[in-house]
Amino acid sequence: MKSSPILVCICRILYPFILLFGFYVIINGHNTPGGGFQGGAILATAILTTFLIDNEKMINVKYLIRAEKICFTGILVVASVSIFTRGNFFTNFVDLSNINLKPIFLILLNIMIGIKVALGLVAIFSTFIDEGR
Repeated sequence: MKSSPILVCICRILYPFILLFGFYVIINGHNTPGGGFQGGAILATAILTTFLIDNEKMINVKYLIRAEKICFTGILVVASVSIFTRGNFFTNFVDLSNINLKPIFLILLNIMIGIKVALGLVAIFSTFIDEGR
């Protein structure tokens, strides 16, 4: 498939801004609408625009799925830390008396969920692209 030079130029210009916006949505998900899932979908969109530019930049789906499983295990580990500190699953494990440390748990989970969603969506679309060739 031959790419249009206009499409390549626009994708190269928009790529860093899409990444920046995706990380913004993930990091500020505890204060604003958005969070890990929405930001992960935006990051996946940024990564998938590179496939529009160059078809040879395909990622091996096995590595994506393995990385997604590792990220999911990390989410479960972070969520289970609160069992030892608070006695509940998926609660904030940080000391809640310090108001500046409250959002750390949510930001950490948003980042991990965003990475997992981005990896999953890129793996799904990479599989579709591989099968279409």
